[in-house]
Amino acid sequence: MRKARNESCSERFLHCLSQVPCGSLIAWIILLVGLGGLTGGLLIGAQKSRDMLENTEFLWFIEYTLIGVVVSMFVIGTLLLLVGHMSSEPTSRHVFQTTNKNMCAQGLNIFVYRQLMAFCYILGFSWIVASVVLAVPVYLLSLLYFADFTAANKTTKCVNLVHYGLDNPRQEFCGADFQNFEREGKQLIISYIAALISAILIAISLVHFMIVISANLAYLRNSRIATLNAYDDDGANSKLVADTTM
Repeated sequence: MRKARNESCSERFLHCLSQVPCGSLIAWIILLVGLGGLTGGLLIGAQKSRDMLENTEFLWFIEYTLIGVVVSMFVIGTLLLLVGHMSSEPTSRHVFQTTNKNMCAQGLNIFVYRQLMAFCYILGFSWIVASVVLAVPVYLLSLLYFADFTAANKTTKCVNLVHYGLDNPRQEFCGADFQNFEREGKQLIISYIAALISAILIAISLVHFMIVISANLAYLRNSRIATLNAYDDDGANSKLVADTTM
């Protein structure tokens, strides 16, 4: 009697890796990196903006908004990772490819996956809009490097915030105040650039999730059609056998 061959450590490791939904996991990791960078960039940027503008009420809502957005996106990303794991090979074989779970598979294919595709599309578009919004402070702060703020008398440099659509108690910074404003603004742009890149990463992760969901949807649909065709072939064969035995 032959003994069963024991699996080596590398074979077990490869077997474990085969159970991992790599596409969904990569998208989830990109999402977490983006959420972390967005949180740090906006929190630091908002605080430095208040110091630079000497306005403690500037962007007062940003902390509360970040809590809701980050927690919601973490939950949504984790759910998308779970769905991606359940619908990827070889897990989908055990979840959907059994005779007593065909109705569950059909319902998930027709309803849940299409809804998830639409939901990811809306979220991705929303984060693209958020990236455009975050590009505005990056552009305004980049003017400190390129624009000429010399006043009309050609002796001092001044900036008037009214010209840039900012409603601030103190509207004008000149002379030494402008130098402090310029120095803090050049430091502040790094935080908003980090927030902008993080928002782009979140949008990329959602696009990655959409790719994974659409690929899994196509695979499950093809598997269901193949299963139904197999049932039809079995039914036709059994009918043929019954006819020949009469």
